Amino acid sequence: MSSRLGGGRGLVVLVAVALALAGSAAVTGAIGPFQQPSGDEVLDRVEERYESAESITTTAAVTIENESASTTATVEVAAADNRSRTVVTHDGATYRVGSNGSVVWAVGPNRSAAWSADDLAEGDREAVARPAGPAGVTSSEHSERLSRHGHPTVNASNVTATLVGTPSVDGVDTYEVELTHPEADGSTSLWVAQDDYRVVRAVATDGTNRTVVSVESTAFDVSIHDSTFDPPTDRVALSTFERHDDFAAAQSATDLTLPRLDGTFAEATVTVRQGETIVAQRYVTDGGNVSIVSTTAADRFDRLAENASTTTVDNRTVTVSTAENRSVAAWSEDGVTTAVVVEGSTDRAIEIAGRLST
Repeated sequence: MSSRLGGGRGLVVLVAVALALAGSAAVTGAIGPFQQPSGDEVLDRVEERYESAESITTTAAVTIENESASTTATVEVAAADNRSRTVVTHDGATYRVGSNGSVVWAVGPNRSAAWSADDLAEGDREAVARPAGPAGVTSSEHSERLSRHGHPTVNASNVTATLVGTPSVDGVDTYEVELTHPEADGSTSLWVAQDDYRVVRAVATDGTNRTVVSVESTAFDVSIHDSTFDPPTDRVALSTFERHDDFAAAQSATDLTLPRLDGTFAEATVTVRQGETIVAQRYVTDGGNVSIVSTTAADRFDRLAENASTTTVDNRTVTVSTAENRSVAAWSEDGVTTAVVVEGSTDRAIEIAGRLST
């Protein structure tokens, strides 16, 4: 845990500690008690406790709130070696994501998929399944903050860890450690059990939002059945995932005829999931990033119909909608749906749609 539990930046979801640190050597001995250790010493002992465990299970309640909204999710984690499973229950829905070392999988209320672990970069694995943020906290902001937790951009070596007290939390004697960073807004406070250095509580602020993580239970070196980490075969079909750095390579990887934009090609991903193909291209233009999605999945953009209007572009009927700070122009032809996603107005999405060529 060289990032010191998220580097003190932003919202700390403590169950990620189990995912990051599970699986190394067996525990070689109990950690002896120390009187009034420093903040750095507490974090070092937390790191040792988690890194030395052969397996970890933990359950936590995670609440994200701001002045106008609040949302709570229950998060359950099981991890052993290079295998893990996370179950998130949020707003009446359950999301599951896991890996058995060779396959990364996700199951949500409406979608499910699995990928070869070799096909996915670390960031892609973590973005597979996330619940939405609370009303008033947009899902993109929510995802960004969770990503920032997992991969802090601040220099962890500049984190200041200060022991500020030894309070009791739900009957557990703890060390309270405050983490701050000169480049980061807000702070993070951890409450660590004095007897075995497990984290029992965390509170983090970033200037706008406050996250409270209440760890309800943590168990080290427990027996976890191998099937825990396997995808549910009745709901998940193995998907393929490829990333390409030029248009020609992306086009050669799919039978779909891909549209092209007169901008700078950045990258493309080609995914085949449960028999459906999804190709996402990204271009850089003077007006910002542009994403072009081509897919055989007919329901991919159904949710846009709630606030959509229609227009005509190149004799096509185009559905135009907005989602957060992005605008989407989408149409279907010959069983393939094409969507232009831009940062900005619907007029720009329509203008970009008219510039595509094949």
